[in-house]
Order: sequence, then C-alpha cells, then structure tokens
Amino acid sequence: MALTNFVKTIRNIMRSDAGINGDAQRIEQLAWMLFLKVYDEKEKDWEFNEDNYQSFIPENCRWRNWAYDDGTGTAMTSDRLLDFVNNTLFPTLKSLVVTPETPMRSAIVQTTFQDANQYMKDGVQLRQVLNEIDGIDLGSYEDSHAFGDIYESLLKEMQSAGTAGEFYTPRALTDFMAEIIQPKVGERMADFACGTGGFMTSWLKALDKVVATAEDRMAYAKSVYGIEKKQFPYMLCVTNLLLHNIESPQVYHDNSLTKDVLNYTDDDKFDVILMNPPYGGKEKEGVKSHFPNDMKSSETADLFVAVIMYRLAKNGRAAVILPDGFLFGTDNAKLAIKEKLLRDFNLHTIIRLPGSIFAPYTSINTNILFFNNEKADGAKEGFNTKETWFYRMDMPEGYKHFSKTNPMLLAHCQPMKDWWEHRVEIVDDETGEEKSRSFTPQELIDTGFNFDQCKFPKEEEEVLRPEELLTQYHKLKDTLNDEIENLVLNFESVLNNEAPKNITLTIKNPCNVLSELISNIPERLKKSILQEAIEGRLVPQDPNDEPASALLDKIRAEKKRLLKEGKLKKKDLEETPISEDEILFIIPKSWEWCRLKDICIFLSRGKSPAYSDVPTEYPVFAQKCNLKDGGISLEQARFLSVETISKWPEEYHLRTDDVLVNSTGTGTVCRTRLFHESCLGNYPFTVPDSHVSVVRTSDCIYSAFIFYLFNSKNYQDYWEDRLAGSTNQKELYIGVLQNTIIPVPPLAEQKRIVEKIEQLLGEIDKLKK
Repeated sequence: MALTNFVKTIRNIMRSDAGINGDAQRIEQLAWMLFLKVYDEKEKDWEFNEDNYQSFIPENCRWRNWAYDDGTGTAMTSDRLLDFVNNTLFPTLKSLVVTPETPMRSAIVQTTFQDANQYMKDGVQLRQVLNEIDGIDLGSYEDSHAFGDIYESLLKEMQSAGTAGEFYTPRALTDFMAEIIQPKVGERMADFACGTGGFMTSWLKALDKVVATAEDRMAYAKSVYGIEKKQFPYMLCVTNLLLHNIESPQVYHDNSLTKDVLNYTDDDKFDVILMNPPYGGKEKEGVKSHFPNDMKSSETADLFVAVIMYRLAKNGRAAVILPDGFLFGTDNAKLAIKEKLLRDFNLHTIIRLPGSIFAPYTSINTNILFFNNEKADGAKEGFNTKETWFYRMDMPEGYKHFSKTNPMLLAHCQPMKDWWEHRVEIVDDETGEEKSRSFTPQELIDTGFNFDQCKFPKEEEEVLRPEELLTQYHKLKDTLNDEIENLVLNFESVLNNEAPKNITLTIKNPCNVLSELISNIPERLKKSILQEAIEGRLVPQDPNDEPASALLDKIRAEKKRLLKEGKLKKKDLEETPISEDEILFIIPKSWEWCRLKDICIFLSRGKSPAYSDVPTEYPVFAQKCNLKDGGISLEQARFLSVETISKWPEEYHLRTDDVLVNSTGTGTVCRTRLFHESCLGNYPFTVPDSHVSVVRTSDCIYSAFIFYLFNSKNYQDYWEDRLAGSTNQKELYIGVLQNTIIPVPPLAEQKRIVEKIEQLLGEIDKLKK
C-alpha cells in the first residue's frame, strides 16, 4: 500500500464517522487496531520459531480471523462487524485472565484493552479502516521501516489532540539524552512515567550501535522497563516497543507514586533512568505517605525525582527533564530534594532548555538534570557532588522559536555535545551574561539552593507601572527641554555674532528623542494600564464582591445545563489542571486562574466556506475585516449564498460581545476585536472564516474584560511564543487558544476594571490628537 497516504486516508475515513469526535478519539481508535495488527504479526514470528505456540487471544478474536479481508466478500462489515467488535472482541479481551505466571507478552493484551474504547458507529467505515491497516506488510523491511516513521508521526499528533500531548517529548531531545548517557550492553534503563515510550525507543536506538553478539541482542531485548499511569499512552507504548522488536515489553499500567520508596531493594533499581515526568499534576493526599516527611510534595515532578533517587542503582546514571519551578522553588520538599542531589548524588550537569522546546503546546520552561549515584572524584566531605555545571542551550541561528513546523532537530544539540566533552565557562562579552558556569555545592547552598543559574536573557520591553512611567517621562522630558533650550540659546548667540557657548550634550539629537518620547508615551501608557488591569492593580478589590471561585462554579453549572440541552458536548466540560509553573503573575486572593475554554460556551475557529460569486446579504468575517486601527469593517467581506448559509450551524453566527481573534496572517495574527451587532449595518448576521477564532464566554464573564486581557502585552507575547508556521504565515492553533491560562476577577470587579480602562484610554486618545 502507499504508506505515505496512510495517515491521511485513515483521517478522512474517520472524520465521516459520527462516533469519532476530534483527533484524540481518532488516534485512540486507531491505537488499539494498530496494536492488534502488530501483535498478530509478532504471533506469526512466535508460531514459526516456537513449537506448540498457543495464542493468549481466543481464536475468533485474533486479527487474522476477524479483521483480515481476503477479498471474497465474506469479511465481516456493517452491523455484523460492529456487533462483533462491541459485543465480542472488546468484552473478551478486557476479561482475559492474567495471573502471576502469565508471560508479559501475553499479559499486555489484557492490560492494553483494560480501558480501551471503541468509538466508531459506522460498520462500513470501520471495515475501510481495518482494510487500510491490514494492507501494511510488516513482514516487509521497507514497509516495516516506513511504518515506524508513520507511527512516530502519530505520536507527534498527540500534541494537538488534547491533553494527550503531555506524553510526547520531542524525539531530538530523547535521542540526545540517550546518546549523551552512553548506553552499555547489560544495563537496564527505566522510565517511571513512560508515556508512549519515547525515551525507551531512543535508548534502544543508541544501545543498538554497541550490540555485537547474539548475547548482546538478548540483553538488548530485556534492557527497558516502563510504568505508565494512563491507559491511552500505555497502549501506544506497548505497540511502539513491539514495532521495535521488543517481544515481551516490560511495561506496566500502574502509578509509580503509589509505592513506599523506602521499601525499594537493589532488585528494584536500574542502571539508567531517563524521564520527562508530568509537571503540575496533583495526586491524592494519601500518595504523600509513600515518601519521607521532608520530601512530601504536592507537585508530581518533585515526587518523581524522589522516586528516581530511590530507584537509581549504585553508580547508575539519570537524565531527567524538570520545569524551571524545580530549580528556583523554595518550598521544603524542593529544598530537601535539591540538597539530597548535592550530598548523596553527583549532580554534575544542568542544561537550560529554550522555552519553546514543547511549543506551541505548553509554555513551561524546562531543564535537563544529569546526576549519578556515585561520589565524584574530588568531592568535599559531606558531598558526593564536586561541581555542578550549568549550560544554556540557545536557539539555533535563524530560529526565534521552535514550533510544530520548525521543530527541534538532533543537529541543534551538537553545540551541547561539543561543550559536554570540553567544558568551559562561557560569558557573553557584550552583556556579561553567563551561558555556562560551574558551581560548587556550597556555592549553590549559599544561594538558598537556587539552581536558576545561566538563565536566558530578558529581551522583552519592560512594562512600567503608570506612575513610574510618568515619573520617568517627566524626568527625561525636563532633561531634553534643558538640552534643547541650551542649543537654541547657542544658535541665538551665533546669530547675534556672539561667541558660541561651550555646550556638552548628554543626549544625542535631543529634538528627535523628545519627539519619539512624546509619540511613544500613549502606547506605553496603554500597555501599562492593561498590565495593571490584568494583574488586579487598576481598581481596588471590594471584599463584598462575590469571589471568582463562586463565579466559576456558576459557569460549571451553566455548562452542565447546556450539556443536558444538547448545546454542549461532554468534552466541553472537561477541565485541565493548571500547574504552578504555568502561572504568569500574582493575582489578588479573590481572583482565580483557569483556562480560557473553562469560561466559554463556544470557542472555535470559523469554517472554510464556498463563497458566492455575487454579493448577497450574508458576509463572511475574515481577518481583513479586523482593521489595524481597531475597528471592524465588512466592506471588503466576501459573501455566502443562501444555499450555503442554510447549512451553516447557528452557533457560528457572530453575536454581540463575541471576542474575535485572528488565527493566521502576516502581521495580523492575534489581532483581537470585540464584536457588536452595530457593525453589521444592514446585514442580518455574519459568520467567521477559518482564519478567525470566536471566543464566546458565559454570561457570568464580562467579555470586554477578556478583550482587554487579550490586548495586553502579556497575552500578545504569550501567544507569540506559541505560534506555529513559517516566518511569513504564523498560526495560532485553536488548542493553544483553548488552553490559554487567564486570571478571572469577581464579575463586579471585571466591570469596574473595564470602566476604568475605557476612562483612561479616552484620556490617552486626547494625547494622540
């Protein structure tokens, strides 16, 4: 089959099925089918190589006996196929009995299907998908190799398929970490939150380079171990390892944090641990009981570091990705963990990673910590660490950010590899900022265990508070006026044939600077005011206001009602936790952080319509309707025919107080407007095209506040850091918009904030005229 078209073909078939709702369900549906196909191919090998091989899967449920289509017209399809899958296949595989004696290669069938889901409702389309999958010849080297690349692309797609993206670490990064750790034959590597198995497959790739004998190959097959808490990535991981010829994947569907760390013995330890543990997640309070008192943390990343320390074998090596918050955090657990890393382990290297490594899907800045369970040569009494090197990985030349279309590549790690072998301190000659430096353990202790060293330089414009900005303005303006006055007096002296005064200018071209100062002050004031507003400093808090927590409860109740009325889907009520590392700034106690999707009753990009050749009464709101000067115009809009508009879902009809965000465009992406029906003129309504996203909040939210929030520099920068696409055509993905972290004030305060903003902006406008 044409493997290059495989993913596209599957996607097109599933999009037509009423049971598939979005990419996350499409990938999950595809995952269990791929598992059974790959497993069946492995069973063919086991049958050939082993006498009396007995499948753990009942005969009627083996892929070859229900999914295979021999072309004779007898293969199950339509209602018969759906009935078999729903009422025979899934119940059978979910209820397979696994005992301690069950071989791992058999047990993974039951654990893989334990919480799997079958979403498709059209038996004919299900048959079409099965035939596409069955057309892959995994016995062919070419097809098998190509399918490995396709499977990798499916794992990447998880990033844009809801919260599943947390399980995918860029392959360039896992490959770098596996290579730099230098695998050895006979070592066992572990990942205690293994997701889709990225670190394990990178380890296998690096280990394969040193495999030389049949005995080495046997050790290779037993060299990886994983635990994954969530069913979906677990399923993908098992399939991934089967594709990499690991016939009995030592991967367990379990929670690594629910075991007492003090009970681990040498048999529970590993030579190498490679991980990117989940950040910001919250476990049940009882989970903390499995950790020593000084390491009991509510942050999952901290708990995973503790697990790693207790499960790393003597002389073992670890490389772990952790958020910035771990480096500079000062709570008791973080301090205890960092001290233990310095005293009981050799924490030899910390690599600071660019903020866009995981862009545009998460904003969390991350780092790689490398440490060994050994005492470093030359380490002082009381420490196993001699020195900790920090190295900042700057963006490669020509890159401003990594993105989906410009991802991190293994070649971008070469400067790190070169530095790794020849470590030197690096200081920027112009700025004096450190790119690389070593610290002794005592020096780090003296900083209060602040590991936030060799950080990235701040390039963004500083937004001053209004009073600071005005004080700065008056001071500079007075200096400029004095300089200009002196120049004018000197000119007059020469004009009157007097000797010119000896004037030393402190500011070059003071007239130009004054002009620029005056022209810039309105925009700088606007940025300052909006920043004050979104951080809760523009108007005072009123203790009589209903707190934002109660407001969010009302929105949840409203969305539940809309769900019952069929106006929302179950996924619209799902909330994604917010980690401490995602918080952008401090807000008042009466405010709450949430994701944008949590306060919306409609949040979607528009559609790509079939435009009418002649103007009609139904204009389409496009990015060009979102004017640069802040207005809205439908004069240049294209139109829809009556036939097309009759098929247009009513929720896409723009309404007063809809917030519109340009999702694409050169220089126009992220431009935001607050829509009002007065913009329609004589038109009955307008609908957005696919370059515009619509944010329709609950009535419990004052949408003008959201509009001003989006127009603040903080949020324009927030989106800028998460844009995908080329330099000429940037794109703000709907997933980024949905998961944007926003502060929510009490409703009464939202209105006071908007009133104050508009009053001040009115005064600023006078400065422009």
